[in-house]
Amino acid sequence: MKARLPSLFSFKSAKDLVRIGRDNDGGYLISQSDMDKTDFLVGLGIHDDWSFESDFVHHNNVPVSAYDASVNVKFFLKRIFISTIKNPFNFLYALKKLISYKFFFRENRKHIQKFVGLNCVDSIHCSLESIFNEIQGKNIFFKIDIEGSEYRFLDTLISNQNRISGLVMELHDCDLHLDAIKNFINGLDLKLVHIHANNHAPIRLDDGLPLVLELTFSRYCEIENEVWMPHKLDMPNNKNKSEIKLIIES
Repeated sequence: MKARLPSLFSFKSAKDLVRIGRDNDGGYLISQSDMDKTDFLVGLGIHDDWSFESDFVHHNNVPVSAYDASVNVKFFLKRIFISTIKNPFNFLYALKKLISYKFFFRENRKHIQKFVGLNCVDSIHCSLESIFNEIQGKNIFFKIDIEGSEYRFLDTLISNQNRISGLVMELHDCDLHLDAIKNFINGLDLKLVHIHANNHAPIRLDDGLPLVLELTFSRYCEIENEVWMPHKLDMPNNKNKSEIKLIIES
């Protein structure tokens, strides 16, 4: 399966890309150099998968703040209860998820039950600016997968980029936000070093544009001239569908 990207996505790859997170959906390619220099990890969007955060701290044991108001202990207990009634075979899986959640999020690894993007007065939303204000780290790595809300704070990332060691971000509805994506890429001093298309999402027939993209930006990596899309470490998000091969227009 092939797709096309406009020239605004042109990039050169990092020499030291590594895969962090689980196989298929939930894993991302980032620069080893950025990971090594990071002093704080922020995960925006975890739901029931914190494999990226877990892998990251295995390589560099930094404090973690993961933001997501859609899950908590009650969420996992409900899964366990439902699985015992509807599908007993899923009971152990649901129980292991709860144990993993409780084991990982403790001490300096925090799950904060808030959605990020809106500056609201309610208890389950916060702005990205408030996160920057709370964190003392000078080299913060961001993993962002929040189903479209990322467009609410692209300017905040740009204005605080001097404190970002690297970031990987899933961009949704790319057909509707090409101008915002272009301004974001042009506004960052960090280098765009990898692009992967999420094959859960469709490809627009008009021009072959994939509607969901995973972009990796790096501050500290060395650049090489070769570009692979997909990279040898990439995996299709949906393992039951073929990987998307990207071509960037000249």
